[in-house]
Amino acid sequence: MSNNATSSGMPQIGAAFAGWATKITLLKHVEKVVDGIVIANDIPISFSGTLQPLSARAIALKPEGQRSWTWLQIHCFARAVNLIPGDQVVWNGDIYKVTEIKDYRLSGYIEYHLAKDFQQGGTP
Repeated sequence: MSNNATSSGMPQIGAAFAGWATKITLLKHVEKVVDGIVIANDIPISFSGTLQPLSARAIALKPEGQRSWTWLQIHCFARAVNLIPGDQVVWNGDIYKVTEIKDYRLSGYIEYHLAKDFQQGGTP
């Protein structure tokens, strides 16, 4: 077995990915209800990865009603960020909702798809 693969047989892209990654800081938007009042808190999350618009091809594969939304994708090292679908993050002052996770942990990274929350607190 080559030294580019783990025992799973999947190539490890760590060295190549590290050359593309930059430090990213998002705010994880958390809301909770206390005594009937919604309290919002933004918790900083810093990690190394890439953050870019979702490709036109990937958007074309989304359901028809979602293709006009503003989409981002994040690639980061596995275990660097623990987001789940439905989580909200703030990037450049806008709230985005995590809609999809592509788990490539066998190769050492994870991909997240995020849709801009146009209603700022509701479903895009």
